[in-house]
Amino acid sequence: MHFAPGRAPGAYAESLQNDKKRAMSYLDFDTIAAIATPVGRGGIGIIRVSGEKAVEVAMTFFRSVSGIKRPKSHRVYYGTFVDAKVEVLDEVILFYMKGPKSYTAEDCVEIQSHASPVVMRQILDCLLDEGVRLAEPGEFTKRAYLNGRINLSQAEAVIDLINARTTTSHEMAISMVKGELGQKIGALRETLKGITVTLEAILDFPDDVDEAIQAEAIRETLGGVVIQTLESLIGNFDDSDIFRNGIRVVIAGPPNSGKSSLLNRLSGQDRAIVTNVPGTTRDLIDEFIHIDGIAFQVTDTAGLRVTEDPVEKIGIERTLSRIEASDLILYLVDGSLGLEAPVLNQIRMYVATRQCMVLVNKADLTPGGAVDLLSEEGLAHLTVSVKTGEGMEAVKAAVVSRILERLPEDRSALVPNRRQVALVRKALNNVENAVEGIDSQLSFDAISIDIRSAMDLMGEILGEEVPVDILDEIFSNFCIGK
Repeated sequence: MHFAPGRAPGAYAESLQNDKKRAMSYLDFDTIAAIATPVGRGGIGIIRVSGEKAVEVAMTFFRSVSGIKRPKSHRVYYGTFVDAKVEVLDEVILFYMKGPKSYTAEDCVEIQSHASPVVMRQILDCLLDEGVRLAEPGEFTKRAYLNGRINLSQAEAVIDLINARTTTSHEMAISMVKGELGQKIGALRETLKGITVTLEAILDFPDDVDEAIQAEAIRETLGGVVIQTLESLIGNFDDSDIFRNGIRVVIAGPPNSGKSSLLNRLSGQDRAIVTNVPGTTRDLIDEFIHIDGIAFQVTDTAGLRVTEDPVEKIGIERTLSRIEASDLILYLVDGSLGLEAPVLNQIRMYVATRQCMVLVNKADLTPGGAVDLLSEEGLAHLTVSVKTGEGMEAVKAAVVSRILERLPEDRSALVPNRRQVALVRKALNNVENAVEGIDSQLSFDAISIDIRSAMDLMGEILGEEVPVDILDEIFSNFCIGK
């Protein structure tokens, strides 16, 4: 969406509010309910209710031990939940939060029962029979966004928080839920808004402004603060994305160097077959492991060597393909032997062109010259014994250290998903076009179009103006009850 030159600054803010209202009109704001805890037996189950009639409907079935008929906000009450026949379904705890001081910014009630699927379903059915509607996937978070309690980047971060599998991905998601990305994008947007105000003033009062000086000042701001920040956000996404999906580690090396034993040692179980016969591993074997809160997808691969065996050849081709897609290579060699020229050349190549750590295995045996040759070549390496476990803690520490080097120090500058980073890339393109326009001495009228387009894209990240179908797609990824 573009705006006509000379449009009053207040009109832009008004348009954002209209976009939000249009989005809200698509959502039915009647009272909703859903089971908020995972399916299955457990100690506690939670049924969440939100909307204008949340308290009224919940109190239809709740019988407080203290006799309370109207609960006070942010108080916890103990009692029983009865059905329409006034038969007790379960002992429960009722927690009432009056809007806007609740997750959805509406009146909310959470009913905590025993986590029997039968009991929770019966409680939910009672609420639905009173006219409450079953919540759609992500509708509680969607209401939190539409009611202004969180922005869209925070809402999307809730998905990352729910799906976090490691302490690192959890830490990044918490940063997003706190709104740190929104603050950065909001600050950039305000900078661009200030520039549009300046451009409109120049267009409205050309005789009162030195256009050359203003153009240079605008170019300096766009080319410095704005472009640098957007490029940093894009770069940080590329660096941090691996922490959400797991670090792809490939164990490579010649046959019989101990690759399968290394996978078993790292995973703590016998995942790969270990024999003295070269070429035993012919297919890829994947295992997810965690080291210091970071998820690693470790792949055992076929030994790299020249062979005429057609099946082994296929395994080696798959190994080479997986190496190309990896984030880190653990190249394992047999320390009780020397290093043949093809192996040494391969190590040189991987160390020079990819993230690669060289491990010299079988430290429990008599050294065969591999360590000395690597040292002469100036190739860094670690000595281990996969069989006895010697040196394995040092390997794990080195792997974590190598990976953490890729995580941005500024965790507040992380873009959580591909939708948002795509918008950042488009905004960067618009800003770069504006800079090129200034260099080419285009009219301020034309330059302002790119700047306003960048502002619109940043507004879409924050959810201030976003197509309704995009909203539906985002929140459809949530589970029911969140």
